[in-house]
Amino acid sequence: MIRWLKAHFSRDMIRPLIYKTFTRAVLALFAAELFHFFAPADWPVSRFSNLALILAFIFVLGAVIAWLRLDGMHIPQFKLPRMKRTDPAFLTGDMADHIDDDIVKFDDLDKEEQDVCVLLTDVILAVVCFLLALIL
Repeated sequence: MIRWLKAHFSRDMIRPLIYKTFTRAVLALFAAELFHFFAPADWPVSRFSNLALILAFIFVLGAVIAWLRLDGMHIPQFKLPRMKRTDPAFLTGDMADHIDDDIVKFDDLDKEEQDVCVLLTDVILAVVCFLLALIL
């Protein structure tokens, strides 16, 4: 697994991996807290440790789907429609220290690199959710 990861992971994937992991973690915690807040208190699923366990299984399922997509199975990705972001006027100038740095976004990666990013994100978040379920 480590050799496969070294062969498929590049340095350009670090930023999209961090952004995708953070975004999915915040959305998952928000959904769990909403469910915890609105679910009846006597219902056993409304405990946060059980919700973290459910989230961990959802992330494991996402990792399996990403792994199958890397193996060649055609599973379409669900992408939400997004508007293109325009930079504000104060960001249009160049910074002298970072002239040669290229900012790589998730959409700039090729299909295989996107699938590796999604796989790693889901594995990281599944481990975090399993740990939360054990601790809480």
